[in-house]
Amino acid sequence: MRHPTTWALLGAALFLPLPTLAQTPGPSPFQLRAGAAFESYQFAEEEAVGIRSLSLFSVPVAGAFPLGAQGTLEVRSALARGSMETAAGETVEVSGLTDTEVRVGFRIPGAVTIQLQAIGVIPTGNSSHTEEESVLAGAVASDLLPFRISNWGAGGGGGGLVGVSRSFGATAVGVSASYLAGRAFEPLSGESFAYRPGDHLRVRGALDHDVEGGGRVTMSLTLDRFSEDLLDETNLYQAGNRVQTVASYSFRQGRTGSGVIYGGIFHRSQGTALLEAAPSIPSQQLLLAGAGLRRPTGSVTLVPTVDVRVHRTEDGVGQGWLPGAGLGVEVPAGGWILVPTARARYGRVLVREGSESAITGLEVSLTARPRR
Repeated sequence: MRHPTTWALLGAALFLPLPTLAQTPGPSPFQLRAGAAFESYQFAEEEAVGIRSLSLFSVPVAGAFPLGAQGTLEVRSALARGSMETAAGETVEVSGLTDTEVRVGFRIPGAVTIQLQAIGVIPTGNSSHTEEESVLAGAVASDLLPFRISNWGAGGGGGGLVGVSRSFGATAVGVSASYLAGRAFEPLSGESFAYRPGDHLRVRGALDHDVEGGGRVTMSLTLDRFSEDLLDETNLYQAGNRVQTVASYSFRQGRTGSGVIYGGIFHRSQGTALLEAAPSIPSQQLLLAGAGLRRPTGSVTLVPTVDVRVHRTEDGVGQGWLPGAGLGVEVPAGGWILVPTARARYGRVLVREGSESAITGLEVSLTARPRR
């Protein structure tokens, strides 16, 4: 990865998992990244939405530890507290740890580099909710609102990943496939039925190409397929296939700065109910676009970003648009880099036919990472 700062910028703007890069990096020294973020959204037409405000305070932690010359242990988790104020003035809260993801990976270098990973998801999160808490959890998982976590827990699971990559001069290509099997859990507090999410197969392909002048073009394609969800071992729901494609161009800006522009489309096919207890979910599309810069100024580095999210659904319910603009500042502090960031958003959502609401959002965060 020759432009890590621009890719970190891209990841922060998208709030989606980044595609596996065509080039497979080797193990790095011990790394730790921690921080805290507060995100809040207000709905102007609270009676139509049923929600006056949504907020999330999260403390994500991620660490990478070397295992010998070619191995790495990665651990990710977060502490999160979500709050929802309904149109009636009631407050609902969900708090606690999220599930903890552990990855043990080994790299086999050569003309074709091979990456192997064992993946475990430890059920440290809060996977059971009351009906009111389930409404809050569902709102946090909305594709339109880019909250930093999508759920508190899903019962845990395990699987693995295999990836291969190869360079051809200024071009590198890579393909990876992962499989994750979930465990059964009880999603509703006080209910005895067990829900088991479908197993998840993901195939990713990526291409990097260096261009004259120090720029880089990256394109990726991700395919997701799920087996049937089960309710007490009975087929409940078949999630639709998902396709995501992202393209970006990273470039130098002056002598010391850099920038990135990107765009992507996420398509989710219609989900099919296999029991009357589960509703069918219409097909959906999420369009993403944005840009950002890293501009060293004196002892600090300014990181301004802009982005827009456009969500479309087959039946129109829940669709909308949400642009945003933010500014981060990288501040050296001893052996660490502190990055305070603020972002504002304003958009609209279609609640139902003939009923819309404006959305106002504010995000503030502070992250810390070791200096390299």
